[in-house]
Amino acid sequence: MHLSYLFNLTQNWLFQISILVAQATPSPTATPKPVPTPGADVELLKSQIQFLQDANTRLNNSFGSFISAINLSFVAFGVIFAVAGAVSAYLFNQSLKEARQMVREEVERKLQASVSKVVGQQVDKLKQILDREEVLGNISVDYILPQDQALLNDDYPEEYLLLAERGFKATRILDASKRIKISSNVAVLDLVNYKLVSDSERGSLKEEEIGKLVEKRVSEKIKDILNALPNKAVLVVYIRPGKQRINAIDELSQKVKYYASANTPVNLMGTIVDSAYVADAWNKC
Repeated sequence: MHLSYLFNLTQNWLFQISILVAQATPSPTATPKPVPTPGADVELLKSQIQFLQDANTRLNNSFGSFISAINLSFVAFGVIFAVAGAVSAYLFNQSLKEARQMVREEVERKLQASVSKVVGQQVDKLKQILDREEVLGNISVDYILPQDQALLNDDYPEEYLLLAERGFKATRILDASKRIKISSNVAVLDLVNYKLVSDSERGSLKEEEIGKLVEKRVSEKIKDILNALPNKAVLVVYIRPGKQRINAIDELSQKVKYYASANTPVNLMGTIVDSAYVADAWNKC
């Protein structure tokens, strides 16, 4: 609407200028001009001046209207652009908010799924650990150090002290100087902290004789334990025979159903724990 109005106003302004120019330009004539009188020239000049003034006034008014229309159009366009910009900005912000919300929800969903999976795996592992520890909590262990003299608290082997902290149902060290009675699920015979051969014997005997003496004493100690071992109990022999192979241990398969041997403290702890699982399953049969 504003553009049409500007176009019509411009045409009107140009039309009036053309009329003014046409009137101000004298037309050529073939007839001789009459000699004007001084009074007539003055009147004609006044009328032409008045006409020019009126035309100039109309021209100024038209030009002013044209400028006003141009300004109004700029204002209108500015308002339109401002409204359009505001609407676009609003829609963009809404879209941006929706996009951010969608991304946030997707990230939270992925994160929750990932965390749930990891937590689930950790819970399963923890459950397995707790189940294994629950088995140990139902198993008792008897620890035998087969020395002839009474055993004092200060004489307890370090391996036994570690075993007592492992979390078994009960851990006892038996006094081998008296008649022992094994009532646990796992029995440990310690032939490492007990000297099978004294220092004096090692200094006086040959290596072959020492080997035979070790074989004999191991067999005697194992026999004593087997006589006191319950039917459903696992036997663990803790021994360091060196290069020598102990026949008494190899023959245990003929005398006891489940047994094991260990030669280091770490190996001993792991073997006792494994034996506890065997004893637990055996007792449930």
